[in-house]
Amino acid sequence: MYHVAICDDDKEFISYIKRIIKQANNRSESEINFYEYTSGEELLRNIDGYIQYDLLILDMQLGGIDGDETARFFREKFPYAVLVFCSGVRLPSVKSFKATPFRYFMKSYSDKKFVCEMQEVLAEVEKNLQELYVIGHYRNNVIRVKIRNVLYIENAKRGSRVIVSPKSDEAKFEGLILLDEKLQELSEKFTELIFAHNSYIVNINHVEYVNGNVLILDNGESLSVSRTYQKTFREAFTRSIANKYK
Repeated sequence: MYHVAICDDDKEFISYIKRIIKQANNRSESEINFYEYTSGEELLRNIDGYIQYDLLILDMQLGGIDGDETARFFREKFPYAVLVFCSGVRLPSVKSFKATPFRYFMKSYSDKKFVCEMQEVLAEVEKNLQELYVIGHYRNNVIRVKIRNVLYIENAKRGSRVIVSPKSDEAKFEGLILLDEKLQELSEKFTELIFAHNSYIVNINHVEYVNGNVLILDNGESLSVSRTYQKTFREAFTRSIANKYK
């Protein structure tokens, strides 16, 4: 399912972009949810809910909060969503690219060019959806956490708590990301998450080395490996090293 936001002060153009997306899309129309906004303020009022947007088509010339500022706030909340800027006359600026847009459309494009460009955009959305992730909670927000950015997950009062790589986009949430799933569920779902202790599972791909009953992560943090899991954890670590050099 695609969750697509379109923010433009021209309702006719919103309808036009929806038609272009439907033409460019390989999925059925029932697999696309559209969310329409006519100002940056309206979009930003609605990004603190439970919708995980996959794509935002954003007009750069908006009244009130402009496209650059809207994009900045949106990107903070959705670091992995595909962002596309759209404009009638305005060219991109250095500030525009700070929000890492995937494309910059001109409204003067022909229908054929729009469809062609949109196919590439939707291919990028599809690529993002194939990435393994968990849905986490940060205060009143719901966020997508990529498994490859997870260092380890530990028990919490209601579910579990994620510790992410300091180099990842999720690190801005300062380790306060909570999950509903328990450790056993997560370990069964993701093969790279291995029990090192009853209290936590570790992403084996972030382990630098194992020394006795201590493992060292690639951020320099050390965790103990309980006697119960030493054998299985070492075997998993050996397999992960072997897979890297296949």
